[in-house]
Amino acid sequence: MTKDFNTILDECLDRVTRGEGIETCIADYPEQAAELRPLVEAAARLQSSQFTPSANAKRQARLRFHEALDHRRRKLFWTRVPAWAAAAAGVVLLAVIGLAGLNVINPPGDGLPTIVVSTPASGDAVNFRFLVSDAPNDIGDFSSLVVTVDRVALLKKGGDGESWVTFTPEVKEFDLTQLIGAASQQLWQGQVPEGEYAKVELIASGLRGTLKSGETIDIKLPSNKLQIGIPFTVGADTVTSFTFDITVNKTGQGSGKYILSPQAAESGAAYEKKP
Repeated sequence: MTKDFNTILDECLDRVTRGEGIETCIADYPEQAAELRPLVEAAARLQSSQFTPSANAKRQARLRFHEALDHRRRKLFWTRVPAWAAAAAGVVLLAVIGLAGLNVINPPGDGLPTIVVSTPASGDAVNFRFLVSDAPNDIGDFSSLVVTVDRVALLKKGGDGESWVTFTPEVKEFDLTQLIGAASQQLWQGQVPEGEYAKVELIASGLRGTLKSGETIDIKLPSNKLQIGIPFTVGADTVTSFTFDITVNKTGQGSGKYILSPQAAESGAAYEKKP
């Protein structure tokens, strides 16, 4: 069976990420080489980026902002609730977290078990936040670039092997033109299993890109997902805020084509002690 272009592109990106040469990969697909080369080269440039202190500072700033916002929301809520109702709500919250927070299923594809976090959390129950942002690159060409996210998956490491922890974002749609640089959008907060994690995948179902000229264009997103291999930890006494930075990059001079990619240099976790 002949492979479609997206499948070939996804395979090439995986091979280059593992250290294989770009030329070796492209040589295996001579019929697609002309279209394949600029996409793989663009993704390889982004993958080679390194962490910088400024990126860490931005993640810490985002964490402090969302901590303050969450604290303000909780304070405003509880000042309006009678004491007996607050106590009852706490009992119900503990019961919900203990009995219905996690479901274990077998996912299709890689055969790893998956823990599905079925309910977002708030207040002291929160130990993980997921945010998105946009590294500048070629986002300036767009008047809007709307991404729709179906699911986020975290690859958890453990003594019994690997497993996926997945959740459905509360905010499923965002415009990257509004999230440039230090700006970010929180998609979800809740409680995930404590431990060490190795990778984050963002599974998208839609992309709508409109250039400043008014033209609507297609944007490449191999396999409809973005993934970053960055280790982080979720602990009992901290809130881990992971910022997944996304960038759009023009694939070649005058090509009129763009590819959406993760930006490793601006992505990563920040940690805040629980009060």
